[in-house]
Amino acid sequence: MKKTTICILSAILMSSITLVDAQETKNKPSDSITKKVKDVEEIVLVGFGKQKKGTVSGSIASVDKKILQDRPTTSLTASIQGALPGVTIKSSLGDVGSAPSPINVRGRSVAGNSPFYIIDGMPSSAADFSRLSPADVENISILKDASAAIYGSRAGYGVILVETKKGGGGKMSIGYNMYNAYQSPTYLPKYVDAVEYMKLKNEAYYNANNNVGHFSQYKQDQIDLTAAGTDPDRYPNTDWYKATYRKMANVLNNEINVSGGDKTRYFASLGYLKQESLSPTKGMDRYSFRTNTSSKLSDKLTVNSNISFIKQMVNDQGGDINTAELARITPTMVLRQSNGWWGSVNAGKVDNTFANTNPVRNNIEGGDSKLNDQKFMGALSASYIPVKGLNIDAQISYSNWNYRKGTFVNTLNPVYNFLTNAPIGSTARAINNYSEEWKSDEWLNTQVLISYEKKISSHYFKVLGGTSYEDYTTRLIYGKKSNIPKDGLHSLSALSTLDGTLDELKSNTQQYAFQSVFARINYNYQEKYFLEGIIRADASSRFAKENRWGYFPAVMASWRLDKEDFIKSLSFINTLKLRGSYGSTGSINTIGYYDNQTYMNNASSVLGNVIVGAMVPGKLGFSGIGWETIVTKNIGLDGSLFNNTFTFSVDLYNRLTKGALMKNQLPYETGVLIDSDPDKNETPPINAGDVENKGIEISLGYNKSFENGDFYINANFAKNHNNILSLVNNQPLYENNWITQVGGSIGDFYGYKTAGLLTQEDINNHYPKLYSTSQAGDIKYVDVNGDGVVNENDRTVIGNDVPSFTYGLSIGGRYKSFDLSVVGQGVANVQVYLDKESSQAFFNGAGAKQYVSDNRWTPENPNPNALYPRILPAGGGTQNIGVTSDFWLFDASYFRIKSITLGYSIPQETISRIGLKKFRIYVNLENYFTLRGDKRMKDFDPEMASARSTYPYLKTISFGINATF
Repeated sequence: MKKTTICILSAILMSSITLVDAQETKNKPSDSITKKVKDVEEIVLVGFGKQKKGTVSGSIASVDKKILQDRPTTSLTASIQGALPGVTIKSSLGDVGSAPSPINVRGRSVAGNSPFYIIDGMPSSAADFSRLSPADVENISILKDASAAIYGSRAGYGVILVETKKGGGGKMSIGYNMYNAYQSPTYLPKYVDAVEYMKLKNEAYYNANNNVGHFSQYKQDQIDLTAAGTDPDRYPNTDWYKATYRKMANVLNNEINVSGGDKTRYFASLGYLKQESLSPTKGMDRYSFRTNTSSKLSDKLTVNSNISFIKQMVNDQGGDINTAELARITPTMVLRQSNGWWGSVNAGKVDNTFANTNPVRNNIEGGDSKLNDQKFMGALSASYIPVKGLNIDAQISYSNWNYRKGTFVNTLNPVYNFLTNAPIGSTARAINNYSEEWKSDEWLNTQVLISYEKKISSHYFKVLGGTSYEDYTTRLIYGKKSNIPKDGLHSLSALSTLDGTLDELKSNTQQYAFQSVFARINYNYQEKYFLEGIIRADASSRFAKENRWGYFPAVMASWRLDKEDFIKSLSFINTLKLRGSYGSTGSINTIGYYDNQTYMNNASSVLGNVIVGAMVPGKLGFSGIGWETIVTKNIGLDGSLFNNTFTFSVDLYNRLTKGALMKNQLPYETGVLIDSDPDKNETPPINAGDVENKGIEISLGYNKSFENGDFYINANFAKNHNNILSLVNNQPLYENNWITQVGGSIGDFYGYKTAGLLTQEDINNHYPKLYSTSQAGDIKYVDVNGDGVVNENDRTVIGNDVPSFTYGLSIGGRYKSFDLSVVGQGVANVQVYLDKESSQAFFNGAGAKQYVSDNRWTPENPNPNALYPRILPAGGGTQNIGVTSDFWLFDASYFRIKSITLGYSIPQETISRIGLKKFRIYVNLENYFTLRGDKRMKDFDPEMASARSTYPYLKTISFGINATF
């Protein structure tokens, strides 16, 4: 989005404010004024406590609960997408039960970029956060600057704090939430049908053979038979995506909660989610339970408990759907023959390859899998107040994660050749196998906090000190066995009747400990001038003793300008606060448990013609590994205007990552294996990466109440610039289509620049070509360095896959019994690299997309700016499809209406007669409307990652109710 767009949005917003204020000439109702005062006094979560937002000096973003309540999603992460400036959430492409969408706060580094999650005071994971029910959440705050320093070495890329609901006291209240949803793909790849495929394939070979043999692949009578559809056993027209995926998948969610109490307040919830996959054999069931209690045993002692349990089961009664094979198989291939056999004929000829990779066959007969994933989290805490102002808090918490997955790969009978009735041997799978994986994480934490606050005249002080200790153990057991007596036998122990040995067996146990001491002091004078200091010291067993401790200080200050006389005279200003922060945090996301030590691996050797066990050097250690440090500077301005109807917040920040851990590039002569897979990589890490992220964040809000309802609009914008300052030996790192280099940015694509397509005039004028075989209509590569030759020296940065500009918009309101909310989210200045099956015709035997047919260069359409080059077969088109270039970069900018919710609440006087306090029905649309930046290939979701093929992104329509008794 351009700067002008921001200005336009701001102008619209300001115009709306002026218009509404001009129309509202009557005095505002007293309850409306009260509501606005409460909004100003919003409570936000901070490290180990809460504060009024007006007293906070750090950059802390809070999620409006209205957004959570109005979005019936299967993931809490999806519920907050677009709601906060500087917080980027890219929807993950994944089937049911897959990993949650990653959350990124203020840019990326060369290593791990994940924020630190705290749920009810307990360190948690991204999966724990994602699986939380929005109905259970009371507050979400994100610490984005030095305010995160209270969490030290794990807070470098932000801290996400979550408080779940507690009992409100009084008479028991029962809540029930239910929705039924239907999910379908936002986009499916649009491939040409069989007739168009055959014509394009002929054209490709005609072009490759110097315009000779127009019907070299398919004769006209074959094309006519395919078009007529009279012989589907030989000349079909198969829509493979339609045949493979469900048209629509169902989601059903039910939640019930109870709350209340007096001296013991309680909140308990029970939930069940059932979600189908687009794969017709697959589905997920999720059970969740939560209970929070708070017992006031005396005026001085309160005891609290927080317990949650989530169990998620993914059951697939079929084999995996290989999305790459699905993207590759052509429409001329038979799915099933008329006699019921699996398809073996492709455009009149037997095709052994596609007969074997048929995605529908593999899904139905290929095997099955069962996944069981469960997480328990529990905490018991006590708060004691011996004297006024002094609090002593202690907490012990425990979590346990268990993951078990069993996968059975069936034997497969051969596909029969429909033309000869003979079996095709290569399509059979004679040996089956079963594998089982079990993972377990256990975490124990003890924590003690002591705080004291005191107000002396106009001076307020609060001091917090604390210490914590964590013990973490992770275990893994994996076994695999082949040649099992019966398909579907999900038990390794049951195999002893045939053969007691396993093909593969491995186990692993890892442990680490974490100790912390921290303190914070808050001071304010007349609630006008605020000062806050933080210091934290962390020690981790992941480091050698000499480098074990890391220290993370921070200081923050703010000034309530609205309390100064020179501002008080400006009646339209209600609040105005200037704040600044400076501090350091850390990150241990990329540090292995034992990276400081060299350890050995099991092996075998031969001595005297006898195989004996042996030990060989494994991963090299480096005791000099140190803490990754992130230094953050932030200055911000917050305010509210016009009787608190208009709010704004602006932040300027600079975050410098120093000493990020990276793989040390040892000489290959050392024999040390360098691998992107951390389980295989043998090189020791080194503190070598320095990365700077700097940018601006803007939030704008407008809230207006009137006699029969209210209206709000919130907008946020964030612009981030990323710069790599140093790397290992300052040498560039290359990985697939990306480059990481000093002076560049994380996510840079590396390849050739292009200038459209070659013309015959270019050929005649001897324009420099990367390939000597290039002709008119092929991609025209740019001679970047101007030496008259196009070669590898002309490769350069051609784009980036990290959006530098993100924005969000939420609009909503209530009129009498109706409520409406709309949430939008967008990104700009970002590209996605789509090559191979995702865009390129005939790659590796694949089909061709509709955009190729509609937009290709032809002699009849010799447009040098055509969207697709001269079409060629895969083997003859390496000058186009075998080169990394910006021709295959697509604009991934978009603005998407993430959610539209329309609700109706039955009037209180009606439902009170049957004991109801609230009864609301609603309909919700998720991801139904998108404005795309790319105008070339319109059949990919702009949120997808650079990939050959993916599971589809989903849009959802939901119907639900909210009831309170």
